[in-house]
Amino acid sequence: MRIRLMAVLAAAALAVTACGGGGGGGDAGTGGGGGEGSLSAIDLSGATFQVGSKEFTEQIVLGQIAVQALEATGADVGNLITITGSTNVRTALTAGELDMYWEYTGTGWTTHLRHEPQSAPKGDQELYDAVSAEDKGNGIAWLAPAPVDNTYAIATAQGRDAELGVRTLSEYAALVNRDPAQARMCAAAEFLTRDDGWPGLEKAYGFDLPDDGIAELELSLVPAEIASGQNCNFGEVTATDGAVAANNLVLLEDDQQFFVPYNAAMTVRQEVLDQHPQLAEVFNPIAAKLTTELLRGLNERVDVGGELPEEVAESFLRDNGFIG
Repeated sequence: MRIRLMAVLAAAALAVTACGGGGGGGDAGTGGGGGEGSLSAIDLSGATFQVGSKEFTEQIVLGQIAVQALEATGADVGNLITITGSTNVRTALTAGELDMYWEYTGTGWTTHLRHEPQSAPKGDQELYDAVSAEDKGNGIAWLAPAPVDNTYAIATAQGRDAELGVRTLSEYAALVNRDPAQARMCAAAEFLTRDDGWPGLEKAYGFDLPDDGIAELELSLVPAEIASGQNCNFGEVTATDGAVAANNLVLLEDDQQFFVPYNAAMTVRQEVLDQHPQLAEVFNPIAAKLTTELLRGLNERVDVGGELPEEVAESFLRDNGFIG
């Protein structure tokens, strides 16, 4: 059986984050789009929105950015709702329990639209165009994509890659087939079940790591476990994980280009966007600022520096002139 280092959060549970809602943003929530900054020119006073996010750091930061941005326009937003698991947060959106949340194009293509990872259009814009066009039939609108690509990656400790002769995923696959004990993997529950995660990776690279070689734990704990080497030599991370550099990790090259792009975009129920087309004016300029390097830095401020997600979100909005 898979080793569970920590109980996985109940996937269907909705959790109201204690830091949601009133996290900064000057005159946020006072109505009429008052205050300073570019968002003050957009008036959504009288509108009410429910914003959601997934449960990991980047999503919570992005969710807080959305909450505070909407509050700066005078909208009534309330607390950010965090939901464990991509399928569950998407279900909340399509069921009308949420009005919007940030999603990734790769997740849209594989998890929500149920396409094989290898069938994804090549190129960030091409994948976004395909996902956004197909999802219109589901009543979901994708606003402008951010340049950030939060793609999956497999990491190991600096120096260990040379020691084990593993710098690419093809070399990792060879290690699994040669010495599975040295190829032990730490990963979160969702990655271990997604077609664009572990099952697809094993299939694409032609390896089959025994279940006792996989340690399942919360994603935030993976980088430190990789660095220690006590439970695993390798682990799942993402390209924007701020803990990668902090733990002196290196990413294995995806030399067969299995992982698809994961550009972030705000997904909104079409009926909500039809009622409030100004939402594009709110989020498209924000998305344009969200590069991979910037998100990595924001995540690091939370996961390594210990700042609160709503504080990091507020400073992003303020530093970029969205709020005063």
